[in-house]
Amino acid sequence: MKLILPLLVAALGFSGSMIYAQEQPLTKLPTQDGQNVQVGQLASPCSVQGLNIRDDAGNLTTSIPVGTDPGSTQIGDTLYALIPPPDPNGQATAVIMYQTAASTSDEVNKAVQDALNHNNWFAATFAVRSIDPAGESLPAGTQFWVCSSSGFVTFTDSGAIFAAGWPAVAVGPADPAIAGLQSLTNPTTTSTNISTATP
Repeated sequence: MKLILPLLVAALGFSGSMIYAQEQPLTKLPTQDGQNVQVGQLASPCSVQGLNIRDDAGNLTTSIPVGTDPGSTQIGDTLYALIPPPDPNGQATAVIMYQTAASTSDEVNKAVQDALNHNNWFAATFAVRSIDPAGESLPAGTQFWVCSSSGFVTFTDSGAIFAAGWPAVAVGPADPAIAGLQSLTNPTTTSTNISTATP
C-alpha cells in the first residue's frame, strides 16, 4: 500500500499542474474518392468540443470549435458523428459537427443511410441533429464520416486532423483530492506514551 499510493500520486501529476486533452485521430489522407467516407471511430467515450489540426511533426497548428466554419480543414461538405443504434433495429443518431453552406439536408440524409448500410444496420432508423455548440459526450463506437456531393472528400491539406475532447482538469498540489492522497502517502506519526506500570 505504501508503494502504490506514491505511484498513484505521481501518475496524477502531484508535483505540478498538468492539462491533457482527449484526441481521436481522423484520417491523414488529404483527399479520398467517394461521396461518404468514414474517417475515424471512438475506441472509448470522448467529450468532443472541436477539431485539432496538427502538422507532420505533431505540433498543434489550429483548434476549431464545433459548429464553426471549418476553414483551412476544407471539409467537404459535412463532418458528422454517427452514434450507433442500441441494436440493429434501433435508432442511430447523426450529429452534425461541421457543415458548409453547399451541403443540403437531402445530401446528409443519403450519406447517413449509406453509413448505416455500410455497417449492415439495414433495419435501423436514424435522426439527424446538430452538435451542441459547447461540445458534447459521444459514446465509444461513434464513427466519424465526411460527405460531399462532389464525388471526393477533401479533408485537410497536410498534417493530421483530430476530434478534440475537453482538456482534463488542471490539478495542483493544493487540490483537496491531491492533498488527501498526499496525507495517505506521508502519514504523520504521533507517539503516545503508554505506561505499563500498574496503578
